[in-house]
Amino acid sequence: MNSFRSISRFTLALVLYACWLHSLHAQTNTTLDQKIIAANRELDQRLMDAHALKDAALVESLFSESSGAFFIDPTGDPTEGRSNIRREWAAWFDTLETIRGDIQDVSYIPAGEGVIAVGTVIYTRKLRNGTADRKTVIWTDYRQIEKGRWVYLFRHAQWPLEPHNSAAAHK
Repeated sequence: MNSFRSISRFTLALVLYACWLHSLHAQTNTTLDQKIIAANRELDQRLMDAHALKDAALVESLFSESSGAFFIDPTGDPTEGRSNIRREWAAWFDTLETIRGDIQDVSYIPAGEGVIAVGTVIYTRKLRNGTADRKTVIWTDYRQIEKGRWVYLFRHAQWPLEPHNSAAAHK
């Protein structure tokens, strides 16, 4: 069941990404003010900085104070509320020796009082157990202005499923 849920969430994120990426990119330049685009890029960069610093308090500060704020991690597990988001990120950061995220692409589209973002980031990380890897993550989120600054209301990160070895599956 958990595998099905993960596949479904990945499929949804991938479909959103594939369908909207081209049109979102085109709309970024024509429908959003350059100051809004710059502020949203800064928000995304601050999240990358929080990763590099492994700073869960900084991550928490980037989310809305609304009780409806939530984050869905790359495994598909949802976390609601800023304090819970901070706890989950702190626990995850504790498993890492280092992490760096490099945003590959991001597109923004106006939506109501906020902005929807769709992007891809590649994380280079080293786990505390010494294992090093690179993960490509596709994300979608909704952000809005709160108390004069841009914050995430929700963020959904998903890494693509690893290809299955069909020969091993039949053994």
